[in-house]
Amino acid sequence: MPPRHRPSIDSTRRRLLATGGAALATSLSTLTAGCLSSLPPLGGNQRYGRLDVPAGDDPTYRTWLPAPTSTDSPDPYAFVALQSTGPRPGAPEKFVAGRAYSKADVDYFGVGFENYDQFLDSSFGTVIEAAFDRAHVVETVAGSGYERTGQYRGFDVFARSDVPRRVAVGDGVIVWESEHVHSRPNLEAVVDAGGGERPRYHEANAGFEQLTTAAGGNAYLIVNTESHDPTGRQAMLADAFRFDGETAYQIVYYRYDGASVPTTQALENALREDDYRFSAEAETFDVHVDGQLATVETRIPFDSNPERDPQLDLPQVTWGGRHEAERVTIRHEAGESVRADRLYYDIDHPDDAGEIEKRPLWSDADTVSSGAEATVDLSEHRDARGVSLVYSTGGTHFHVLFHVALEGDR
Repeated sequence: MPPRHRPSIDSTRRRLLATGGAALATSLSTLTAGCLSSLPPLGGNQRYGRLDVPAGDDPTYRTWLPAPTSTDSPDPYAFVALQSTGPRPGAPEKFVAGRAYSKADVDYFGVGFENYDQFLDSSFGTVIEAAFDRAHVVETVAGSGYERTGQYRGFDVFARSDVPRRVAVGDGVIVWESEHVHSRPNLEAVVDAGGGERPRYHEANAGFEQLTTAAGGNAYLIVNTESHDPTGRQAMLADAFRFDGETAYQIVYYRYDGASVPTTQALENALREDDYRFSAEAETFDVHVDGQLATVETRIPFDSNPERDPQLDLPQVTWGGRHEAERVTIRHEAGESVRADRLYYDIDHPDDAGEIEKRPLWSDADTVSSGAEATVDLSEHRDARGVSLVYSTGGTHFHVLFHVALEGDR
């Protein structure tokens, strides 16, 4: 399977793919490299001083994070959590990009992304908390290619097999898993944790509890339990964005295990050389170390002339795929309409080395909406291993919206 996206400002470095073809942003350093790697190093331009950073909210997302020891999947653990899914014009590019990718990677269930109260995307699945009419969501899911398979702990459960996905609809909660998006899909484990029927990660791991308590709830948060700090020391990592009016704050936490904890000065020195990128607009830095926890805070002013970047204007759509003999049909099942001139397809071959070749898919239409289909001819591609639906506004930028894996002879 090809890489999920390539930002226009970086034509070489790719977003990490977790095992199993996951699109989850499993590493803060990877997401940052993907979005900002063409920026110069921080170097000696940082200013250090005390910052008055707004406090985080309660880390309620932890309710839905099962302890790895309660599943068949050990560490590492990675997730993205958003408390506010609405757009923020003028916010730092890293925040805007993270929100856009989260939106595009989840199916549409009748509740628009901007209306979510809480959003969690972990290795095991996605959790959406919002105010919605359960009957309307069930109707949307059933009408978009999913089939009802039963109930689980009071949730209505649906599934589809083209790209294996399942969704559980409860009162004010939707839990979704996809083999395309999640590295270790386990809908039952997520629902169990949410209902208190399975140990949660912060209850079973003191380091994770300390890290996520410090990070709290945020407008945008990435956590990776297997990372390193700018000095090269192993650490759990949390990267948060908070807002106060038209000022953003990026706060990065490193939680160390054992005695290998850097001094504040060592961390400041390493930040001048390390490949880790904070937001390009970052101004003053505040670095401090307390026991096994280090914190780096920075202030980022809003862009005074924000323009909506079309490459991050990604749609939220439930896509379907059907493979028959020498063709693959891609269908818009439900969700937002998309400009046809931004939708392409790519055929995955064994020798592609991750390259994407964008070919127009809906060349005879202006807009692609629910019910629209397009067919890819594979008669001259006997060794094809998959077909990807690609979003692009031109240049080197792309984002893979959907992928149909091909198996067996054709």
